[in-house]
Amino acid sequence: MQEETPNTPSSDHAAMADYWELAETLMGGTKAIRAQTKYLPKYENETQPAYDLRRKNAKFTNIYRDIVENLAQRPFASEVQVAETAPESIKAFIEDVDGRGNHLHVFAGETFFAGINAAIDWIMVDFTKASTANATKADEKRMGVRPYWVRIPASSVLAAYSAIIDGKEEFVHVRINEPVTARDGFKEKTIERVRVLDREAMPDGSYGPARYQVWEKQKNGSHGKEEWVETDDKGPISIGVIPLVPFITGRRIGGSWRLHPPMRDAADLQIEHYQQESALKHIEELTAFPMLAGNGVSPPIGDNGKPMAVPVGPQAVLYAPPHGDKASGSWNFIEPGSESLNFLLKHIEQTAQELRELGRQPLTAQSGNLTVITTAFAAQKGNSAIQAWALNLKDALERAFTLTLMWLKESGDVEVKIDTDFDLGMGDDDSFEHVMAMASGDDPLISRETAISEAKRRNILSAEFDQEKDDLAIIKDMNRDHEPTDPDADADGL
Repeated sequence: MQEETPNTPSSDHAAMADYWELAETLMGGTKAIRAQTKYLPKYENETQPAYDLRRKNAKFTNIYRDIVENLAQRPFASEVQVAETAPESIKAFIEDVDGRGNHLHVFAGETFFAGINAAIDWIMVDFTKASTANATKADEKRMGVRPYWVRIPASSVLAAYSAIIDGKEEFVHVRINEPVTARDGFKEKTIERVRVLDREAMPDGSYGPARYQVWEKQKNGSHGKEEWVETDDKGPISIGVIPLVPFITGRRIGGSWRLHPPMRDAADLQIEHYQQESALKHIEELTAFPMLAGNGVSPPIGDNGKPMAVPVGPQAVLYAPPHGDKASGSWNFIEPGSESLNFLLKHIEQTAQELRELGRQPLTAQSGNLTVITTAFAAQKGNSAIQAWALNLKDALERAFTLTLMWLKESGDVEVKIDTDFDLGMGDDDSFEHVMAMASGDDPLISRETAISEAKRRNILSAEFDQEKDDLAIIKDMNRDHEPTDPDADADGL
């Protein structure tokens, strides 16, 4: 029976672990996928050295990462901001939400990208430890303590359990894997740590205030074996709740924290494409090089009694002398036909096309994973999955701001402004040509201003493009074109 330790994953985590490993491997690129054996099966009767060579030289075209990158940048052509009604403390906070100098826009973009890839990403709203339990707001300001956000990858949340408290779902137990790399002289060492956030269940069915404790894997002095121990880093969470917010793009399964990843089919097809490309490369190495054959020719024998290597290439002459019966041998090259290789190449191109078509689906398919808050906006903002994910991100960020205000001992609401009116094309269609056609001619159907707005929406022009400034530049260029290049030439001609 497996020993129960703080790093024991929940059944939900265990069910998602294989997908998260696949998603992280694909994001790691060629080096990461070549390091794995599970995604490139070994042939039956293939020797281990031959397999290792084939795997370490396998070809990998990462279409999947391009798809996720393309989807993830859609809502961020315009800067993510908060409404003017937000408290002044929040307006200052968004300039550095994580204590590392990152603006809300940058933090939101990283969360959105990770959420698409893994189906879920997490935001923990923490507070610097310099505060005391009874510190006032003025005390905390004087000590320089502040809330800050931490992005937690899906695979790092080992367990998450929630319950309905006062009609609202809240977390009651969470375990987060937090390994730390520390300097050890001129070397480094990794310390395994797990943060446990917990609310004790009361006999009446309610839950107590949230607490935290940090566990660490240390060597036991008596027997020298490593074991998990509770550190002195523990205590109450003063806001009373577990300050963790999920950002979800996948379809949540019931009340569990298992999800149907929206990119699973694309990830699986990327592995199929990887295997096909690797197989074609391997077949090319085995068959696509001509082999020299000597028919009726006895090989020259070296001093060691073994056949000598036959010279092949420029400035090499091969002889086939006649035998005793005066029949002569012949040299010729054997080259395999290209039909099978062409078939495999077309199959790979078809798989790549299918993969890109899967990447288009979030731009057109309605997501069923809108939260209660964002459902009301869905009909107004669009019906694609990527727009629904953007609305879910807006909701998650606003919930994170609510926790931030609790840490700041302030009240109020924060509305996040995130762009959902973005171009849904994949960048490889000709739809903008139709826009330009409508803005052209003697009797245009749309104005130049509308065409420029569409260009900015599609990221053809920068979001900082200034139309008035550009109009002045055009007028200046026109005036320059009409200026005489040589004023004295006209005078001489009179």
